[in-house]
Amino acid sequence: MQRVLSALPGGDRANFVFQRYVTRGLPLTDVKLRRSIEQGVAHVQRLESVSGRSVRGRQFFEFGAGYDLHMPLVLWCLGVDRQSVIDIRSLARTDLVEGVARRLAGTLRHPNFVRVPPSMAELDLAYDQWLPSLLAELGIEYQAPRDARATGLPEGSVDFVTSTNTLEHVPQDDIAAILRECRRILRDDGLMSFKIDYKDHYSYFDDSISAYNFLTLDEATWRRHNPSLAFQNRLRHRQYVDIIRAAGFEIVEEDVTRGSAEDLAVLRSMPLAPPFAGVAVEDLAVRASRMVLAKATATP
Repeated sequence: MQRVLSALPGGDRANFVFQRYVTRGLPLTDVKLRRSIEQGVAHVQRLESVSGRSVRGRQFFEFGAGYDLHMPLVLWCLGVDRQSVIDIRSLARTDLVEGVARRLAGTLRHPNFVRVPPSMAELDLAYDQWLPSLLAELGIEYQAPRDARATGLPEGSVDFVTSTNTLEHVPQDDIAAILRECRRILRDDGLMSFKIDYKDHYSYFDDSISAYNFLTLDEATWRRHNPSLAFQNRLRHRQYVDIIRAAGFEIVEEDVTRGSAEDLAVLRSMPLAPPFAGVAVEDLAVRASRMVLAKATATP
C-alpha cells in the first residue's frame, strides 16, 4: 500500500488517511506521546547540561515535525521560547495538533513542564485560525514544505538543533547535506541533540519479524519494499558517526542502546545480505542512539 501511495500524485494526503483510518497510527496513543515527552525532556536536559545554558530565550531548530507537531509542543512546555520548525511536506493537521495540546495540558501533563498550551476555547478563534494563532502564541515558526538541506535561515542564527526519530528516514547523501546546513545555521557554541532509531520499522507492525529483518534483504529487494513515504536508510550507528564527523561535528555526549544477548543470537542466525554480511553483529545490533553534537574545532 505504501508503494502505491508513494507513486500517486497527492500520495502524502492519501497516506494520512491510510495511517489514521486503516493502520490507526494517528493520532498518537498516550503511550507513544508519553515516550515523546520523555524524549523532549532528554533533549532539554542534555542541551542544558552540556552547554551550561538554559533553553529559555534560545533559538531552536527542529526538522521532521510530522502531522501533530508533538515535539515542538513538548519543547515549548519544557521552556523553549523560540522554534523554527520545518517539514519536507506540509503535514500539520489542526485536529491532531489540538489533540496533542489538549492532552499535554491535561491527562499527560509532565512534572517537568513549566507551562501548558492554551486550549482552542481559550484562544476563542475560528477553527481555521486556531493553528497559526497557537503557533504564533508559542513562538513556533512552522514552514512546510521546506528542505532541511537549504533552510533559508541566517548563518549562525540557531542555538540548538533537535531531531527526533527522523534521520533514519533520510537518504545517506541527504543526511550529510542536512548536517552541513545545520553547521551553517548553528552558532559556534551551539549544539545539536539527535535521537535515531536503527530498528526495522516494519517490525512495529509485524510481530513475526525481528528489529533486524531488513538487514536480510539485498539492495534491489529492499528498494521494492522501501517506498518514499515510509523510507528507511538502514544505516548503522558507526556509519552515522562517520557522516557526523565528516560534516565537521564532534560527538560530545553519546548514549547508545546496544543489542541484548538475544539480539546478537538472532543476528547470528539470520542470512544477512550485503553490505551487512561480515559486519560485526555487535555493530549491527545497536537499536538506537542519542547524541549531542558540537562544531568540531577543525573542519575535516
